[in-house]
Amino acid sequence: MGVERFLIAERAQLPLWIPALMGIGIATYFALPAEPSRAAMALPLAALVLWAGLRRSGLAGAVAGQALIWLAAGFALAVWRAHEVAAPVIDHAREATVEGRVLDVSATPEGRRRLLLDRVVVHGLDPRLTPARVRVTVLPEDAATPFRPGMRVMVHARLIPPGGPVEPGGFDFRRMAWFDRLGATGIARGVVLAIDPRAPPGLWDRAVLAVAGWRAHLAEALRAALPGQRGSFAAAILVGDRSGIPEAATEALRASNLAHLLAISGLHMGLLTGFVFLALRGALALIPPLALGLPTRKLAAVAAMLAGLAYLVLSGAAVATQRSFVMVVVMFGAVLVDRLAITLRSVALAAVIILALFPESLVEVGFQMSFAATVALVAAWEALRRSGRSPAGRGIWRGAAALTLTSTVAGLATAPIAAYVFHRGASWGLPANLLAVPLMGAWIMPAGALAAPLALLGLEGPALWAMGLGIDVVLAIAGFFAALPGAVIRIPQPDAPVLVPIALGGLWLCLWQGRARLLGLAAIAAGLVWWPLAVDRPALLVTASGRQIGLIGPEGRALFKPRRDSWAVSLWLEADGDLPDPARAAARPGLERAGERARGRIGAWRIELVADRRPDPAALADLCRAGVLLIVPALETAPPGGCLAVTGARLRRSGALAVRPAGGDLEIVGALEAAGARLWSRPALPPDAGDQDQ
Repeated sequence: MGVERFLIAERAQLPLWIPALMGIGIATYFALPAEPSRAAMALPLAALVLWAGLRRSGLAGAVAGQALIWLAAGFALAVWRAHEVAAPVIDHAREATVEGRVLDVSATPEGRRRLLLDRVVVHGLDPRLTPARVRVTVLPEDAATPFRPGMRVMVHARLIPPGGPVEPGGFDFRRMAWFDRLGATGIARGVVLAIDPRAPPGLWDRAVLAVAGWRAHLAEALRAALPGQRGSFAAAILVGDRSGIPEAATEALRASNLAHLLAISGLHMGLLTGFVFLALRGALALIPPLALGLPTRKLAAVAAMLAGLAYLVLSGAAVATQRSFVMVVVMFGAVLVDRLAITLRSVALAAVIILALFPESLVEVGFQMSFAATVALVAAWEALRRSGRSPAGRGIWRGAAALTLTSTVAGLATAPIAAYVFHRGASWGLPANLLAVPLMGAWIMPAGALAAPLALLGLEGPALWAMGLGIDVVLAIAGFFAALPGAVIRIPQPDAPVLVPIALGGLWLCLWQGRARLLGLAAIAAGLVWWPLAVDRPALLVTASGRQIGLIGPEGRALFKPRRDSWAVSLWLEADGDLPDPARAAARPGLERAGERARGRIGAWRIELVADRRPDPAALADLCRAGVLLIVPALETAPPGGCLAVTGARLRRSGALAVRPAGGDLEIVGALEAAGARLWSRPALPPDAGDQDQ
């Protein structure tokens, strides 16, 4: 009876749990150790049959049955999507000449340009096994080449499959590449040559390439009008091109918790469309005949949606931006039907649409942080409105209170996710956001919005100048707070899903209305208490190449070489809660280094790394003794002796290794083994190519 009374009291809130239940189903799919059968797509039908039986047992049974339907729907959608995006992935590294159409031009963190190619031809590779997309980093010699979307290019490159996790349980780039249909990445071995297109593109392709060309042109125009980091910042927030931003500026934004300003997200979409809505509605209100004779609020809502659509197209229509646009359409759609624009129901509807279209969004940090902040903010404001204590209204103090509340709630909601994913916290993030976010909303984005129509008349200069001044102020704020003592808190990676109780507790707190919602605080507290207890970093980490190791020493993780496998070791150090400084870590005690060899200890075990390309068999025989972990990637079979050997063959099967002491023994776990057998963990073959020799 208690459950029945609770459900009756909270009946109006039950639909809000639909996206949460879908998310649990999707998360279950991604957490599986092995790929489920396609037959799992029929699970919603089975859940529907079960619901038909449960609904006769009362409200609790009917709610349980509906919950199972939405859980099954989320799981089935994830299965369907993973198969729907399937495309070939190369199975091993190869040198090849690659042709393709330039779809996008971006930059690496070091500033080197990367070309995303589609309509790919890899010479010497069966077309049925050729990736749908390939990403190639070009040589410095091509730095000044004007690559444009739509160009067809040819380059000789070393191609490799998308990389697996750099340690067990780490981020799996293969999964992200799978849903992006990216089947290989590579480094150019020669100059990129422009060649004639194979065939004229169709109408849709012409539209896509035209938009890509406009984006590239706008990015260049912004950098020309606003030299230096101002132009790169403007290009990032207006067209999604983040290349050219100095690393120092990016790091300052991260350290001050302002890096989210660079990513086109719900904040930018909301600021832009909100400005258009308010500006147009205010302008129409100044003309009495129009204000009295037209539904100005609805006209402004339509204009705001059109502005959001234009922003979506010009920013590249990335999944995160699509997600933001869906939320804007739902919000202003509510205005068109005379409903409250911002409610938990509108947020839930947007989440259902996004999860149905892109189930993989659930495991992306952008989706998680965006919806965590939005749900928390809307729930907080609704609770204050019901209690009659909302700070909304006119007046400087009320405005300051509303801004402080908004930044505090959003910061608290997203902090656990940021700490878990990025292994850092920003001590001064709240005051930095209190100063910078209003500037984005009241200065930078409005100036950018005004520059667009003024550009048609050639009068965009003053608006861009004002935008540049605002960007300078934001970057100055970021630099000031990043330079303060203790600006960055380093947070080690836990080895348990501590975000699960925090996320479920947060949803419980936000989605229910009665006192029972306070139980969510207990779940959040449990997750926060569990967090430090779950930190158990491996004593030894070995890269997939086997030629770099990181051993915990008296001053932190000690690396073998400062420049080897730099991407992997930076991620290791960040996950340790350490500075991502490989040079510093390679100078730490804990390893004895000599040439291509290193030695260390884990308890009673001696660690020996022999990274020589052609190791001396006699030397290996001397090293291979009982109580020795010998890492020798150049060998295919273990050398004679009583050692525990890690060979090249073992590394190809297991990927990167994590080693922990286990009593008097060693526990060794491979990253690929821990990731399981999923669609993205093996090359995707066409149905009739499974028996071919690759």
